[in-house]
Amino acid sequence: MRKLIILKSLIDFIWFVTCIPAVLFLLFLTVYIFIEPETLNLILDTEDTIIESSTITVQLFGLGFIILGFITIYCYVFRKTLRYFQKVKPFHNDVIVNFYKLGYLLSGVGIALSLLFFLARLIFESEFKIHLGLSPYIMLICLGLFFMVLSEVFKVAKRAKEENNLTI
Repeated sequence: MRKLIILKSLIDFIWFVTCIPAVLFLLFLTVYIFIEPETLNLILDTEDTIIESSTITVQLFGLGFIILGFITIYCYVFRKTLRYFQKVKPFHNDVIVNFYKLGYLLSGVGIALSLLFFLARLIFESEFKIHLGLSPYIMLICLGLFFMVLSEVFKVAKRAKEENNLTI
């Protein structure tokens, strides 16, 4: 139980220190990229000539990255799941739904970021480059699939627990 308390404390600390300021920063950046397109150099490593020639395209890519940032911040629904574990309710229906939702979102963000970076490199730098090595996006996809499998495991365990309770 002590490990769970430490994990919950770390997740809460990360939430308050990084996610809340990140939401405010992303909201500001969402508006500011349409006022001052040069701020997109924070997100995309582009040359100034590219931003001047295709501002709308770069703004749309920046908006895509910002939306994926908001989705990643929403993945802190994991905090709710830890509350159920603290209440000793690991087989609650919300735990199973949150694990599946978390897996779906993380996998989607990993795939979308891989595609966005591939397309950005293709459009802005005219490079057709596929990276097959270990990348953070592959790790996000793997983590998402792990949470989906964990959701299925908890679903099977919940059914087994219910059947066990009925036989007693």
